[in-house]
Amino acid sequence: MTVAKSKRLREVNGTDVLNKRVKTEETLSFESITIPNIKHESDLIITPSIKPESDSVIPSNKLEPDSISNTKKYLTVEIEDKKPNVFAKVTSDDVDSIPSTCKAPPKWSELYNEVVAMRSKFLSPVDTMGCERIPEGISPNVAKTNPRVFRFQLLISLMLSSQTKDEVNFQAMRNLHSGLMALGHKDGLSLESIVTLSEGEIDAFISKVGFHRKKAAYIKKACAILQSNFDSDIPKNITDIVTLPGVGPKMGFLLLQRGWNINDGIGVDVHIHRLAQMWGWVAKSEKPESTRTELESWLPKKFWGDINPLLVGFGQVICVPKASNCDICTLGINKLCKSSNKKLLNASMTDARRAKLLKGRGNLTELITEIEDLV
Repeated sequence: MTVAKSKRLREVNGTDVLNKRVKTEETLSFESITIPNIKHESDLIITPSIKPESDSVIPSNKLEPDSISNTKKYLTVEIEDKKPNVFAKVTSDDVDSIPSTCKAPPKWSELYNEVVAMRSKFLSPVDTMGCERIPEGISPNVAKTNPRVFRFQLLISLMLSSQTKDEVNFQAMRNLHSGLMALGHKDGLSLESIVTLSEGEIDAFISKVGFHRKKAAYIKKACAILQSNFDSDIPKNITDIVTLPGVGPKMGFLLLQRGWNINDGIGVDVHIHRLAQMWGWVAKSEKPESTRTELESWLPKKFWGDINPLLVGFGQVICVPKASNCDICTLGINKLCKSSNKKLLNASMTDARRAKLLKGRGNLTELITEIEDLV
């Protein structure tokens, strides 16, 4: 098979194995599959044909034909080089669909679409290691082959995510899954396997996440409730879901959206809560629930599922809580954000500043280049 354009190859766990581009005219011998309806590059899961002998990453200093052929035992799928995120933009019809009785903030659609455009230019941790990505990251194709296990893994990833970075949560979920696999459970992390662990054993696997002891206790109690009250599966309504210990509305609505394809509410996390208030989309409040109900009162329902990963990724990489990057944010450049740092906006891009930006949680090379061209 001859490659028509450059490719990026990735390991099973989602990390880059070969971080170089395979130039055109190279001939590869990988087994390939076509996966339709892919919105995000991170939706593609690579399944190994032969399990590697260790977790070490294949060296990527050189990408010679011999080194490519040697990766055949690790890789069976190639990923086309494409934009990392494709979120739907707001159209005039979407704006017109908002009832006149609802008070949507002015220019919200312009701001939303600018964020969509920026998010198409970089991957953030939520795009590859966020809660909804983790089950497929640790159990390739589990959503199709075992939806009940997928829903349970999604629940656990959400329960562990509180006060914890996506990167840490992802590693904790891998530890838990691989540990259970090593104990002989073919599905790895599942309700049936985790109930065989003591609270202390669960805690040992998840010890890197915030409040891990409390979360281990919550998991044990939640598993018992699922077994006794919900036929060992995830409930299909928010009222029942929030009866699980450690599970609030944010987790519950995300669980319904991704686990059951039920769009009953917005999962509001700290990033959405902070950004929505900063932009004047909602009234000032210390309660994320207030932000959720106000957003739901005017935001068209079709955007309820996207707004979480869209704004979480933006908050992780661009508008971070303690060091906003207004100099590479088009919201400030286009005067859509009243909170933008004018001094930073007017500053020139130095080599030191560029180096600092590139050390963040997302690769901002494309966005930085475009902003430099604009100014």
